[in-house]
Amino acid sequence: MGGCWVRIPLVFLLSLAIIAGLSACGVGAPDADANTGNDTGNDNSNGNSNDNGNDAGNDAAADWAARFAADSALFAELYPVSGENPYVFATFDELITQIDNGTGVIAFGFPACPRCQNAFPVLEKAFKEMGMERRGGLSGRILYYDILEDREADNERYQALVDRLGGHLRPDDSGNPRIFVPDIFFVTAGKVVGNHLDTVPGVEDPFDPLSDEQEAELLKIYLDFIQIVKDCNC
Repeated sequence: MGGCWVRIPLVFLLSLAIIAGLSACGVGAPDADANTGNDTGNDNSNGNSNDNGNDAGNDAAADWAARFAADSALFAELYPVSGENPYVFATFDELITQIDNGTGVIAFGFPACPRCQNAFPVLEKAFKEMGMERRGGLSGRILYYDILEDREADNERYQALVDRLGGHLRPDDSGNPRIFVPDIFFVTAGKVVGNHLDTVPGVEDPFDPLSDEQEAELLKIYLDFIQIVKDCNC
């Protein structure tokens, strides 16, 4: 009889241990759900962050594309270039940034300039032939700047450009550097590696279209300069 009294408490204690173990498993389930919820929350958070980043990038790319398309269309109304030309109307700040730190091609001109009318279609052809449009951002466009108003006003913008480009500019009758047009500048990593003013020698009347020989001569000049820009790993 004494042994029975010993066994009964042991069995009872074992039963309590089993019940306690089952209860512990039941408590652990909500923790697992909470972890799953956190994982889901993290996934959603990361997803939203990536989506927002992608959306911002897509919006920026769309804005660039819309600007380039609008500028190309407008430029084709001013000059005899294709409807899908690579010209962009650069702001003054974009121009200064390109000269100081950028890589690419800059074209100074204005629509009433007959030499510009002859030069810019040839520059477009050279730019495309060298595949420059495949470069990203403004390096993949020709930065066009209408210099006439700033030059006539001799304002701060014009003086800032002359200060930066003076060593490459032809002097006026008073010996002061002046931005004549069309003047095309080729820049690599903030350094002007060359520029070409006017079209080619032998053009008697700037209002006349270039002959095939003159166009080929000008095209080669542009191609040689653009090759330097393209070869720059910057």
